[in-house]
Amino acid sequence: MIISCDDSSKIGKSEILSDNEFIAIIIDIHKTDGIIISADLRNKNKKKDSISLYNYVLKKHNVSRLKFSKTVKYYSLHIEEYNLFYDSVNNYFLHIQNELDKEIEIEKEKLKEERERLKDTANLWELKYTWELPDDGKTNPIAFKIQAKEHGTYTLYASIRIFKDDKSVNQRMTIIANYEDGSKDLNSVGSMIKDEKFERYDVSINTNKNKILKSISGWVLDHSKGTKKKHISVKEIKLKLVKE
Repeated sequence: MIISCDDSSKIGKSEILSDNEFIAIIIDIHKTDGIIISADLRNKNKKKDSISLYNYVLKKHNVSRLKFSKTVKYYSLHIEEYNLFYDSVNNYFLHIQNELDKEIEIEKEKLKEERERLKDTANLWELKYTWELPDDGKTNPIAFKIQAKEHGTYTLYASIRIFKDDKSVNQRMTIIANYEDGSKDLNSVGSMIKDEKFERYDVSINTNKNKILKSISGWVLDHSKGTKKKHISVKEIKLKLVKE
């Protein structure tokens, strides 16, 4: 834009846009520039399309081209004030970028978790992967049961953190193989540590291949009579089969 300094020096504050109006228009013009770039308007109509979009911005703010031009001319002689405007404009776009970055990071984390779940197709666990007691139940043993026909070794895994104020009696992890004839095989692992750190626990059951397997069941947080309240965190639960 070619600006006449002589004309600019004659323009008064009353003839130009207010601070808020000018900032709002500058922001929208930058957004318009972004649209033009993203649309890759590298052709003979680029200039025409740009002018059309800029006219739309002025119309949106109900501002005449003459008043906008006078405002730009005025600030061409008042660069310090103009720089202050651009500080506000930059702060606006920095805020938008920060919010977008946060949203992108959240979505990335969600996609990562989903990919991990899909990749681990061998995990037979059907319930949620994390539990917080007492929020998920004061004495919740986290019971499970899945239909199962294939013989082999079924192993239940979990990372468990038991707090010092936990009131569990004989806390343990239990897995059961249930057969069509009503019989069952059971295995438990106890001696869980109340050190308020996540510890890795697992328990396995070898199914009886001479019987027809019906289901695999058990409890991640099995306990004995007398348990009135638990304070435990559980994550990364897995139930896997190694076939015979």
